[in-house]
Amino acid sequence: MKKWVLGSMAVGLAMTGVLAGCSGKSEENEAGGAAGSDKVVTLKLWGAVPPESGPAKVVENWNKTHPNIQVEYTRYVNDDVGNTKLETALLANGQVDLFVSYRTDRAVKRVEAGMTQPLDEYVAKDNINLTENFGEKAITRFGGKVHYIPAIILNDFVSLNKKKLDAAGLPVPQSWTWDDYTKYAQKMTSGEGPNKVWGSYIGGPTPKIYEYIVDRGVKVALGPDILYKSDGTSNFDNPAFKQILDHQVNLENNLKVQMPYAEAKASKTQGDQIFLSEKSAMLWWTSAVIRSIKDTKNFPHDFITAFAPAPKLHADDKFITGGTGYLDFVSINSRSKEKEAAWQFLKWYVMEGNEPMIPDGRVPSWKKADVNKVVSQILGDQAEKLFDVESFKRSLFLDKEFIVDTKFDKIPELQKIVEEEAQRALIGEQTTQQAVDNMKKRSDAELKQK
Repeated sequence: MKKWVLGSMAVGLAMTGVLAGCSGKSEENEAGGAAGSDKVVTLKLWGAVPPESGPAKVVENWNKTHPNIQVEYTRYVNDDVGNTKLETALLANGQVDLFVSYRTDRAVKRVEAGMTQPLDEYVAKDNINLTENFGEKAITRFGGKVHYIPAIILNDFVSLNKKKLDAAGLPVPQSWTWDDYTKYAQKMTSGEGPNKVWGSYIGGPTPKIYEYIVDRGVKVALGPDILYKSDGTSNFDNPAFKQILDHQVNLENNLKVQMPYAEAKASKTQGDQIFLSEKSAMLWWTSAVIRSIKDTKNFPHDFITAFAPAPKLHADDKFITGGTGYLDFVSINSRSKEKEAAWQFLKWYVMEGNEPMIPDGRVPSWKKADVNKVVSQILGDQAEKLFDVESFKRSLFLDKEFIVDTKFDKIPELQKIVEEEAQRALIGEQTTQQAVDNMKKRSDAELKQK
């Protein structure tokens, strides 16, 4: 997808009108089998979002208008155990018809394992132009085939406590580097022990090193496919990897303005909790934090949240962070006995039906929507009371390019290497130079094993 995330984030919101146009008798007959058929198909959809955060309403909307195809939603937890549970179910005939993957490496693994049904014949039959509907770079093809359609665009940004910003005399950043970010973190760090207020916290649930070193760090500077060189070796000797890791070590271990990784992991610290309890002045996470900010019952707070785009290594870096972009990859299980019905639901969901997901920060990737309506639905009725709305719009709708990788060789193995070696640097077991040297050596060895 080229230029204006605004265009890519134009989502299918006007649900009533679109449903009227897309849920008529002709589609119901096609989706439910032959016209007049009394057969009722039951589809099983698996996803990681809690039902009450949108999926339950999605399913309810579909089931009301498609009596011949009824959908049941099963939630799995998006961690290693939960993903293993999903993959086990995918291999058991009849347990899963459709499923959502939430990371590129997991989606790739499932495609390569034959768990996904190619969608090309369905797309061609319904004459759907994927580029017009989702963007030029929205879908990576595997072996020339389409195996998923991304349901959302997930942008990430830095959430800032406006009260602490004002107290420190700092403006809301509109574009900044890691050096700028570090200065902000220093100025907003205060106290000691239980009264410590960290200037920075990175991550939602316990920080995921790979995502914040590689996806949300190096990719901003270098763009897509940064793990590989043209000669088939890894790219970890590129200075950007050490530079990003240096920034993290500096924040945590030298300046002590960001909660150390080991402490965050041991305490299972949640980013939204530490930010909304005012134990951290800044939180770098995704738009998923919006739902917690709006939940003033469980997260009571009396400050306005402002937003800034993610920091960059260099002021002229042109990409949006690679941990974001197209996400919620919706696929049909290759073992499903109801592939045609599953396609009818998948098509409806990614093009219009996921509107109930918007209030919890999941912005559909369909390119036809009213941006102001998107913002209104995301921020909710208390927008002016809880959010700096203009800074949110600036950070969400950036005139930048999303990063879309096309190479995935040994991604799970390389990710594990990055996490292990970077963690050792963060806890002081080795220097950042030793960490990237080990990443390079170990990754090159993995890439040789075809």
